Amino acid sequence: MQTSRISTHTVPDSVLQEYLRIQTQITQKDFNFDDFISLMEIKGKILYGQHFKLFQEDNHVLLQYYAYFTGDEALCKHYDIDVNKGLFLSGKTGVGKTVHMKLVRQFLGYKDRFRMKACQQLSLEYMDQGSPVLMNFGRNYVDYVDHNTINTSYCFDDLGTEDEVKHFGTQTNAMGQVILMRYELFLSRNVLTHFTSNLTADQIEQHYGERVRSRLRQMCNWIQYTTESTDKRK
Repeated sequence: MQTSRISTHTVPDSVLQEYLRIQTQITQKDFNFDDFISLMEIKGKILYGQHFKLFQEDNHVLLQYYAYFTGDEALCKHYDIDVNKGLFLSGKTGVGKTVHMKLVRQFLGYKDRFRMKACQQLSLEYMDQGSPVLMNFGRNYVDYVDHNTINTSYCFDDLGTEDEVKHFGTQTNAMGQVILMRYELFLSRNVLTHFTSNLTADQIEQHYGERVRSRLRQMCNWIQYTTESTDKRK
């Protein structure tokens, strides 16, 4: 795993020193789960303030993050994780899905770093601009741009919170279309896609249909936050 540089103007010296220590460990490939948690907490304090912390109740999920993003073979085998697929993170509102993904992407190398896109925002953009918005993320887009651009991984945030929208009178489930397009990219170019959602697998099928649910299962590892995971916004 590679790391990105961080801004130091708001970081206490002690926190920066710990960050640099762990960064050195990563370079030396001596990077364990405790280091992973420490690095996420440091990044959390930088992004969200000194009050930020991770919760032990989420360690079972964070261990799966660690397995996936470091490629730990033993842990991946234990959790049945395929690093050649994306992640689908399912859990109730406020448990930390979005925050955890935003923290992880901060210290991935440039080639591995995915972009975040809110599903509600994408739907609103579709309502305003139409099909070109879908093409920005899907199959049709690859015919018109260079290979460095099309091989972009995304994390679509809060799948299921968006509404079906109309563009010039045509009602479309924009995210359902994007998922099918991303599936084609997954098959043809091994492009990874991640999702966060409050929906269960059954609710995904009710909302998007059996075909979309099946495609998500094929292209993603499903990671479930348990009922013990509390709302971190309180």
